[in-house]
Amino acid sequence: MIKEQENEVIEKDYFKDLQEIKEAIRTNQNKAMVIVNSTMIMTYYEIGTIINKRKIWGSKYIKNLANDLKEYGKGYSYENLYRMSKVSEEFSNEEIMSHPVTQIPWSTLVTVIMAKSSTHEEMLWYINETYKNGWSRSMVLNQIALKAYDSSLIEPTTSNITKSDDLTNELFKDTYVFDFLDKNNIKNEKDLKNQMIDNIIKFLQELGPGFTLAGKEYKLVTPTNKEFYIDLLMYHTKIHAYVVIEVKIGEFTPADLGQLVFYVNAINKLEKTDVDSNTIGLLLCKDADKFVAETTLENSLLKLGISKYKFIEELPEYLNRKLKSMKLNR
Repeated sequence: MIKEQENEVIEKDYFKDLQEIKEAIRTNQNKAMVIVNSTMIMTYYEIGTIINKRKIWGSKYIKNLANDLKEYGKGYSYENLYRMSKVSEEFSNEEIMSHPVTQIPWSTLVTVIMAKSSTHEEMLWYINETYKNGWSRSMVLNQIALKAYDSSLIEPTTSNITKSDDLTNELFKDTYVFDFLDKNNIKNEKDLKNQMIDNIIKFLQELGPGFTLAGKEYKLVTPTNKEFYIDLLMYHTKIHAYVVIEVKIGEFTPADLGQLVFYVNAINKLEKTDVDSNTIGLLLCKDADKFVAETTLENSLLKLGISKYKFIEELPEYLNRKLKSMKLNR
């Protein structure tokens, strides 16, 4: 008798849940198409919250729901209802509202970002970056393969210590970490440039969004037929400007800047068109003294930056261990 009463209570609660879920679906199905994805994920989050209230009922509960929700389409399969439960479990309501979770395509969110992230913080980072940069599913997969989140932990995104203005401060990092370079096979600047080009996709990823390669050892010919070669010439698609990059295997010295200034001015005169913004210069060096770099750039009228680079094995030991641990857990 008691068993029958318990079953009646469970059955009553089950149908109550089923009606709540159906009502949530009906309510949100009529929202404008422009916010379909956002509405859908909010609906899924709401459904996941309802499901998680009945965790003790086990997987049969979700299977029954999937069967009774068939009329609403494939989006309410057992697998997808299970994912809804996981999303509700993973993200708080505050995070759903304050982060662009609902702006990420559902499949990218659950089968890529959530499935391949090791920590909650990593998930939120990829969600924010995907939204900010407009990454497609394949681009997110590529960013994860390139360990974009791991690299973001290494240094602050920007620094105003060695940049001549706000634009270069925003555009360039203080320190770049090249985990794709073989330190032992770099004897000179040519070796460094060659390895960067051989790993151009990873190099562009480390530089940040918007950079495209215009040329390696880019040849400049002056009106007097003198020839010069720029280490790397980039073009930034978002700000529509050439970016001259010179690389040095040693510590920055003020003399290094003279060559960069010449190249920036030359590109402005010889290559820049009316649709291009003024050319930007970046000096990549192994190290840079803060005072020397700041003083060298002081009162510069050009858009210039001095950034350092590190090899992955030069990271602080604690962070190196952390990155290795994260890679092993994937």
